[in-house]
Amino acid sequence: MSKVKQYFHDLIYDKKNDAASELIKILLLAVSCGYGLLITAHDFFYKRGLLRSHNASVQTISVGNITMGGTGKTPFVTMLSERLSKKGKKIGVLIRGYGEDEWKMLEEALRKYGAKVFVGRDRVKSAMEAEKALINIVILDDGFQHRRLKRDIDIVLIDSSNPFGNRHLFPRGVLRENISSLKRADLIVLTKSDKGGANLTALKKELKEIIADKKIINAYHNPKGLTDIKTGGAEELAFLKEKKICLVSAICDASYFRYTAEKCGTQVNLEFVFPDHYAYKQRDLDKIFSECSAKGIDAVIITEKDAAKLKRLNLASLPCRILTLNVELEINEGEKVLDDVLG
Repeated sequence: MSKVKQYFHDLIYDKKNDAASELIKILLLAVSCGYGLLITAHDFFYKRGLLRSHNASVQTISVGNITMGGTGKTPFVTMLSERLSKKGKKIGVLIRGYGEDEWKMLEEALRKYGAKVFVGRDRVKSAMEAEKALINIVILDDGFQHRRLKRDIDIVLIDSSNPFGNRHLFPRGVLRENISSLKRADLIVLTKSDKGGANLTALKKELKEIIADKKIINAYHNPKGLTDIKTGGAEELAFLKEKKICLVSAICDASYFRYTAEKCGTQVNLEFVFPDHYAYKQRDLDKIFSECSAKGIDAVIITEKDAAKLKRLNLASLPCRILTLNVELEINEGEKVLDDVLG
């Protein structure tokens, strides 16, 4: 992570408390207030019909959050697609697309469920394309703040290990809108419930005061195995207990990736953390493996999201293997509730 991005990341999460940082926090809070006014106006215009929402002719499910990423939307969308495909649904996933590598990864993950990915900033246009492709249910990825396309079901994911950050709106905090906006949701999914287990009782109590009778379920990322990104060969999770491991990630919550790897019994000997959505360069890979060689690392472990990016680079002469830690999102409380909501 660059020094500037790291600094602002630390400000948002209140890890900087020196005099200069406190002054910057005040300035960021002022910007947050302006951002909050825009959100309030945006909500008002849609409620009053001054901005128009469009109906799709197929069932629409939105999967989103109220914080700046890191809640596990992609694994949830994959799990949801699997469930719906078993019900005989032809699924389309509408995604803005932050980069070809990332939506290609999602497309690959969904292919086995017969789902098709539609990429574009205009979600209404994407929904129309899905209808022409004879899709009978669309999943709006990262859609809670998107109001132009109406949805039949609104699902919101909350990271139970750090639900709302410091409870300030961006850029002073990580909130994309006020916590009260959760009233619009039909279902709340508390993700990372294995790491955030100690928070669950208090968090559910707070949520019930906001959303009353809305449904809440728990989920977590369950490691399933390892895949060599050069050969496609599989490894059992037991591999992690026997080797010196380096973790590499460019995701919003690198700490949960580490938590999940350590839960499998690995001892992390080296770690590289890059900014979310980072486009790896060959020099990054060269630096990583130079340090791995110096420390006698046996394998580099990465996320599935990072695998799609690293495959573009030259992997021909690496001193050790690169393995993807494959995970699936699983419901550990409220599975029937999810089925009832989906109908």
